[in-house]
Amino acid sequence: MSTTAERVKYMMEELHINEQTEFGNLCGASRSVVYQWLSGKIKSIDARYAFKLEDQTPFTARWIMLGEGKPTKK
Repeated sequence: MSTTAERVKYMMEELHINEQTEFGNLCGASRSVVYQWLSGKIKSIDARYAFKLEDQTPFTARWIMLGEGKPTKK
């Protein structure tokens, strides 16, 4: 998965999250920001969101931000 949109879609599917607001709540992002990640308007996820997602989910911040390494901590 090379784009932020692909990674966000994947995380939402793996976490069984259908609502952008619910995904945003995991990292402190608004529904609008999540929409922009999914639409490709925002090309990268800011570190503050990525590290909150890493704290709340099995996904690594490096993978969330850059698409590098393994997606999950395990």
